[in-house]
This record gives sequence, structure tokens and C-alpha cells, in this order.
Amino acid sequence: MIVGGGFAGVTAARELSARGRRAVLVEARDRLGGRTYTKDHDGHPMEFGGTWVHPLQPHVWSEIDRYDAETETFPVPEGLRQAVVCDGRVVDLSDEDAARALEAFAEFCAPATTMFPEPFSEMLGPDPDGLTDRSLREQLDAFKAEPELRDWVEGMCCAIAFGPLEQSGATEAFRIYALSGHSAAQTLASLSATKLVKGTRELISSIAEQATLADIRLNSPVRRVVQTDGGVRVELESGEAVSAPTALIALPMNVLNSVEFEPGLSEIKRTASADRHAGAGMKCFVRVKGDIGNVSIVAPEAQPINWLVTYAHGPESSWLIAFAANPKKLELAAFDDVQSMQTALQSFLPGVEVESVVGWDWANDPLALGTWCIYRPGQLTQVLPDLRTTEGRLFFAGSDSARTWRGFIDGAIESGYRSARDIDNYLTS
Repeated sequence: MIVGGGFAGVTAARELSARGRRAVLVEARDRLGGRTYTKDHDGHPMEFGGTWVHPLQPHVWSEIDRYDAETETFPVPEGLRQAVVCDGRVVDLSDEDAARALEAFAEFCAPATTMFPEPFSEMLGPDPDGLTDRSLREQLDAFKAEPELRDWVEGMCCAIAFGPLEQSGATEAFRIYALSGHSAAQTLASLSATKLVKGTRELISSIAEQATLADIRLNSPVRRVVQTDGGVRVELESGEAVSAPTALIALPMNVLNSVEFEPGLSEIKRTASADRHAGAGMKCFVRVKGDIGNVSIVAPEAQPINWLVTYAHGPESSWLIAFAANPKKLELAAFDDVQSMQTALQSFLPGVEVESVVGWDWANDPLALGTWCIYRPGQLTQVLPDLRTTEGRLFFAGSDSARTWRGFIDGAIESGYRSARDIDNYLTS
């Protein structure tokens, strides 16, 4: 039994099929993908959720190779105008300035060298300064650099956290920097340099097609999960119940408490779900009038938008992607609030005329209650080990508890591999 049809659950279903294990996968949504969501709009396959992949992310890249999924560089590097908002004004960055900004980010992430010396293992290095309990805001307040470089680094932290910086652990930036080869340039590339041409839906559909022994059921929200001496009974909101020897719970950390478990989950899992992780930002696709060119503008947390990048542009209109780490600063009356978005963009592109806004409100989506997983200060050591700890016949998977690229598609796939192997071993023993 698998609860959740994101990349973790679907990957586990395929891996169990390869081992000759049958499974029923139930997904509350009318689609697979979880917090990834490719949707066609205005002739473009837009990613409303998780988007970027990179060769440094080994699990997702192996799946891309396996299914020959086409990738493309994004944002397009040719003619890219790079800038930072500093003191309320847009400052263009030369190639030399951009290189200095990367150097500043490397300096900011210097603790990663000792804290995550072997980032693809679970080893956490020495932390004499207590950085695991420090927020990104506290770390930034202690960081000294020229104003433009300081604001660029803060904008990068907003892009990583995708939530209020005072609620986001400083270790989250260090961890991603370490996974990216302790390189600022590769960190930037890992976060935002490569996407799937046909969208994440192509990749998860390819994986699902090879889950040949899995019965995949959409529109099947779970109400209750009951462990008995002989197995697990999963009760759906429809009234149907499905029984199996084991169950894999592949749900986001933030929604674990929306399902009733009997017996109850560990106190750490329940508390983590109640506290939630810090990822609660807003990603919007914004269509503006005319050709605004190829731009990438970073801004510190004080700005309503923290990263603005061209998605597509032409003579009549252009599409931008706008990231707001703290949506309260954006002050949209609704997700498609054109006027408020136009006001917010004036600091980035003075005189721009917004025509429409589309996206998905993950923070208020009851099946997600947040965006990608960014741990709060202290959660790395207090929560992570327990989130994937088996409880009786219940196994747990998801990008929120991945060993390496946590919060990424790669992490979800990694956890799907691991959980399928663990379940198979359990059933064999």
C-alpha cells in the first residue's frame, strides 16, 4: 500500500514492481506529481511547482537518462541581463560584478566546509558555533559585504528558503552549497539552470508506466491508517478500505497530521507536522505587455519579490516568473491580482504593464500546506532522523526526509528507491 502519488510514491511503486511486489497507490489529487505540477497555459507547459534539475542531482538525472527526457538551460544565458535591487533601485551587474557576487556567496557559505564535509553521507560535521539552531536572518545579519553584494547574497537566501528568513535554518543554505561541490556557481546552477522541456509530468508519467504491478488510484484521499497485528488498513474518505501487509506513507511532512493514524505516529513526527517546515513562498507566472528582454533580477527580503526572471519574451508580450519568499510582503488580494503585481514589479521594471498572473498557492493547498521543504532552525537534527523512521508496518518516504537533495525532485526519487528496498527486505524476512 502506498499513500501519496508524488515522485517518492510513484518511484517506490515502480521499484516494488521490479521486485515482483504488487501495490495499491492512492493519491488524493486528480493527477500524479504532488508538489510538481506541469500545466499548459497560453501555449506554454508551465511548471507551477518543482522545476529545476541538474547533473549534480544523481537520482533525478539517472531517471532523465533512463527515459531520455529532453532538458534545456533556463534561464537562457544569451543576452541575459543580471541585476540586483539595492536600496530600492535596480543595479545592473557586469560579468565581473556577477563573479564577485558568487565569491560573496561562497564566503557566506564557508561553514559548509566543516558542517557538511561529505554531503552525500549523513555525517554532520562539527558545529561549535551552534549554527544548526541559527536562522538565515541571523546569519545574514552577521555577514559583512558591499551593499550590492550583500543584497545579492540575501536574495539568494530568499530563493533557497522560499519562506521568511527568520524561520529558515542557516544550515539549509550550507547544505545545498555543499551538495553543489562547495561551489557558488554550481549552487546557482543546481537551483535554477536546467529544466525539462516537456515538464515534470513527462518524467513522472514515464516512471508510472513502469509501475506495472501497481494499481494507481487518483481522487482517493485517505482518512485513516490503522495498523493491526497482521497488516495495515487504509481507510479512504469515500468509505472504501484497502488492506495490505505494509504501507508506505509518501506524504509531505506538513500534512501528516491531516491523516488519522492508529496507533498515533511518533511525537516527533506529529510535532514536525504541526510546526511545519519554513517553505511557504509564492511562485507566479506573470504576463506583461511588450518585449522586456532576457532578465534575471535578485532582491533582498525587504522587497515583495526576490527573484524575477524571463520565462519567454516576444514583441507583443513576455512571461516572467516571480518568486516571493514572504508572500505577505507581496500583498496580493488574490493569486491573480494584476494590479498588486504591477505595483510590486515597478522596483524591478519601471513602467511595466501586467496583463495576467497565474500560478498555484501551495502554502494554502490542503494537500501540501507548503512549498519545498526548508527546515526551521534546529529541525535538521531534531526532526530529520525520525521522519523516515519505520513505525511498525509503516514506512515513510518523500523529499522532505531525503538524505541528500531534500526538498528537490532528486530527494523524492532517492527516498522512493530507499523505501522500496526497505519494504522488500521486510516482506522477505
